[in-house]
Amino acid sequence: MRKLLQLLLTKPLTWMGNYLSSAPDRDTVFKSLSDLYNTGIKPNNKSCIILDADAEKSKFIIFSDQHKGNKTWSDDFKLSIPTYIEALNYYNSKGYQYINLGDCEELWKFKADDILHKNMPSLAAEGQFQPDRYHRTFGNHDLMWKNALDVQLKLNKYFPAPLTIREGIILRIKVGERTLEVFLTHGHQGDMMSDNNAVSTWIVAHIWMPIQRYLRLNINAPSKNYSLRNKHNLMMHEWSSSRPHLVLITGHTHRPVFASGRYYDHPNNDMREGNQLDKECPAYFNTGCCCFADGDITGIEISEGNICLIKWTEKEGKLIKKVLETVTLKKLMLDMDEC
Repeated sequence: MRKLLQLLLTKPLTWMGNYLSSAPDRDTVFKSLSDLYNTGIKPNNKSCIILDADAEKSKFIIFSDQHKGNKTWSDDFKLSIPTYIEALNYYNSKGYQYINLGDCEELWKFKADDILHKNMPSLAAEGQFQPDRYHRTFGNHDLMWKNALDVQLKLNKYFPAPLTIREGIILRIKVGERTLEVFLTHGHQGDMMSDNNAVSTWIVAHIWMPIQRYLRLNINAPSKNYSLRNKHNLMMHEWSSSRPHLVLITGHTHRPVFASGRYYDHPNNDMREGNQLDKECPAYFNTGCCCFADGDITGIEISEGNICLIKWTEKEGKLIKKVLETVTLKKLMLDMDEC
């Protein structure tokens, strides 16, 4: 019976999950991002941290949306665990700083203590970057981490140093004689289905999770293009394009985006009908997620003067890193000058 229902319901449920999981309002998205950024550049604020970096010397890996669960069939992260841990071990050995953009734990479906107990190896892999190479923001599915007391009570024993979780991070990267500003946040801001929405939380916990558990369903299909493919990503692109010399990097949508799709050479890469790709400002990036149904994970690297969209995947029984898209930070800034 389960196999029959999987055959009949997987496609419509996947469509429904994608359609109903996001309801961004443009004005609210713009205001939320602007307020957070404007607060972040003020001294002594608690919402954002500003990190100074050098394009040639500093190295960052940015992942998002692990959605760690309790290792049952409704745990979207379960298949990606080995890939995630091996990737983090690699980046730690190379001296990268790790920026984790939220939805790290799936607190809409599961209890925090259950998740943390079942994911100690993954948490230990993250803890390698402590005390000063691990930076983290909260997302809508792990919103309790915006509370410093919850972080202290629940996460303290899993990390070797005190952990501060913020809403945003601002990188100021020295590129030659210029500075590129990179604003990072989870990306749920302004999404009516995600931003502090109790109804969405209840639906996921009481309707979607039982269906997912029974059908053994993960709607995060492997991504095969890296341009702007849904309305929330489009709004994020529009906001970042309106801010001179500012790059925005988010997660949340589970759909990788590289430089607003500008450099991606694919015949189906039109972002909107009637727009020419070469006129788009390459100001928006999305990490994708760490819970694809095939166990792959995607992220954004910034190192050695480049910014790259990467995927960790299995090939011939081995986990490898693939560079899907890349551009130098110097070229990115020059192209942004034309916006």
